[in-house]
Amino acid sequence: MSKGIDDYDVIGNDWYINENDVNVSQTVFENNTFQETPKTTYNKSWLTKNKVNNEAVVSFIGDSVLDNKAYTKTGKSTVDYVIDSFDNKRINFNDQSIDGYTIYDCVDTNKVNDKSDAVVISAGGNDLLASMPLLGVTDDTNITMGLMNSELDKFMYAYETMLNNLRRKGRKFLLVTCYNGNLAYNPTRFNSVDNSSLAIVSMWNDRLYSLANRLNSYPNTNLGQSFDVLDTRNFMSVKCYYNEIEPNERGAKRIAKHITRWINYNGVL
Repeated sequence: MSKGIDDYDVIGNDWYINENDVNVSQTVFENNTFQETPKTTYNKSWLTKNKVNNEAVVSFIGDSVLDNKAYTKTGKSTVDYVIDSFDNKRINFNDQSIDGYTIYDCVDTNKVNDKSDAVVISAGGNDLLASMPLLGVTDDTNITMGLMNSELDKFMYAYETMLNNLRRKGRKFLLVTCYNGNLAYNPTRFNSVDNSSLAIVSMWNDRLYSLANRLNSYPNTNLGQSFDVLDTRNFMSVKCYYNEIEPNERGAKRIAKHITRWINYNGVL
């Protein structure tokens, strides 16, 4: 059975992001009045691919859960904070995450070098966002859920294809779930579909857990591989987002903390 990342004991490099730390960027509601987070000064370069680090032992692929420099206002991403916790030894890491990536962008096996013993994957969030218009196609809830189930099945086929392409003997995988976000930040974007959106996120994450459990249950074919799930819903609060869905500094550090814990537990570095 897939082990939830929060079941792991803390082994080194454990640091907590204080909710009351005023120096951490955040979106807040003060006196019931919305306070907009200042625009980022980071110059985002869309789809700028990093060169594959063939010496790395840990690879990252996926979306803005990992590549969120544009939203932290520190010039650092989740991956950067992970690297910082290992004394900035970038030679050990291969960062192929790009803000905006979908599952289909991650299918390319050339993004992960052969030496990588561990792969951290955050994919699916942008695919779900692209499917949100289906929630307003009809007032018939049964039809809507049928449409969304078909979409989620399609995404999961792509996700499993990606994992099959990346599987190597002894390789460890950390699958990052989608989080609930802070939909109240922009009510117009999720107007009338906010509750439905959260249900879809849960349905997707259920599939992710099921996939990990199924792959872990094949000891004769998984070749010493392991598939763990990092459930971001367990530790991301409304103060962890730059807007309704992108992690700010607080959020990036929290995600990095749990990834670091996983790397330490598995003795990859």
